[in-house]
Amino acid sequence: MTDEVSNQGRGNGLCGAKRQQGEGTCRRPAGWGTPHPGTGRCKLHGGSTPNHVAAARVEEARRTADEALRLLGREGVAPVTNPLEALADLAGEILATKDIFRDRVAQLQEEAWRYSDDKGGEQLRAELALYERALDRSNRVLADIARMKIDERLAAITEQQAQTLTTVITAVLRRLNLGDQAAKVRELVAVELERLAA
Repeated sequence: MTDEVSNQGRGNGLCGAKRQQGEGTCRRPAGWGTPHPGTGRCKLHGGSTPNHVAAARVEEARRTADEALRLLGREGVAPVTNPLEALADLAGEILATKDIFRDRVAQLQEEAWRYSDDKGGEQLRAELALYERALDRSNRVLADIARMKIDERLAAITEQQAQTLTTVITAVLRRLNLGDQAAKVRELVAVELERLAA
């Protein structure tokens, strides 16, 4: 029933419920007179019942999610192809944010950490709250990274990529049949790979 309720009149913005007199469908706006205007049945056709209100909320959430996905697609947001690397990048951003707020708090004089509002109530400066929040987030993401051993996983991936690259280069050198120069080329490749790893 939920799908039937939430889909009534979709697309044309009307209630769409069948009239009792058999005169076609209701022409009132979808959700007219209900807590969910623009979605589902109108008040006269059960739109205010708990089931219809719940179905309308689900439909509105679905529309919001669809719109968000459409906007993300239009913005050209790239999918995450390496979640380990993305999490490491996120940790770097969180730590940088923490450092920014740490510097802002350091610039405040200790007596300026608090102030009085219009009613005389004592308040903490927003910079302190933001710094504390950044500390908590830094702690959380670093604990997650440590628990998942991301640094070890990234190192293993990098090592595997280096081995694959070395295998490919060796195969190409064999095919080129460079003779005495092959050993020199292998040595130079190893030096360059080490330089890139550092």
